[in-house]
Amino acid sequence: MQKKTIAASLLIASLGLLGACQSEPEDKLDSAASSVNEAVQNLGDAAEQAVREATGTEKTTGERISENIDEAGEAVGEAYDKSAEKVHETYEKTKELIHSEDHSEH
Repeated sequence: MQKKTIAASLLIASLGLLGACQSEPEDKLDSAASSVNEAVQNLGDAAEQAVREATGTEKTTGERISENIDEAGEAVGEAYDKSAEKVHETYEKTKELIHSEDHSEH
């Protein structure tokens, strides 16, 4: 996990530096500094996360993934319920509309 985070941080910093090289001279230094600061922050966050996981004070990646899957399942269930309710409401409105048109024709 740390290797991926470090690689991603280095990639972000490299892309930031590349972007800085293509901008105006006065913006290059600010952009480069910002990219380096972001990469350092990402590395710090990754190290802090690793310490929390190692000491047991934070949920592991597997636990977080499991929770996210559970939350996604609940969200899908709620979306299904809402869509089923909407379909039922539309059906009832359509039925009422057809019924009212039948009575207006007589």
